[in-house]
Amino acid sequence: MAKIANVKATLTDAGDVKAVWEAIPDFKMGSISLNDFIAVHDEADVLQKEYAKKDIELTGVKGNRDDKVRQLGDLITRFRSTIRGVYGPDSAVYEQAGGTRTSSRKSPTRIGKAASATSAAVKPQS
Repeated sequence: MAKIANVKATLTDAGDVKAVWEAIPDFKMGSISLNDFIAVHDEADVLQKEYAKKDIELTGVKGNRDDKVRQLGDLITRFRSTIRGVYGPDSAVYEQAGGTRTSSRKSPTRIGKAASATSAAVKPQS
């Protein structure tokens, strides 16, 4: 069996097989008859239609969820900005709200002369 079911292609192929098999209804594959094949085909088709319907419903739910999460993220940003403005960027309250205090930030490091000399040696002179 395939790892990932290609539903549309399989149902299309099943329709072709069903048409051929109906032309020779006495044909059997071991204990599997035309009626067994039709039953499995019909079940798969019904489940595909049900899946497509629920997928459409879930697409709407997912869109609504994503909109609300974006709105919530905006509110969190506004809240932290307000806390920073009211209590200051180095306050414990700002840190509790999820911000990084000014005193906790790393200071930027400068590029040393050795790195500058190396980059100048790599550049071709005109």
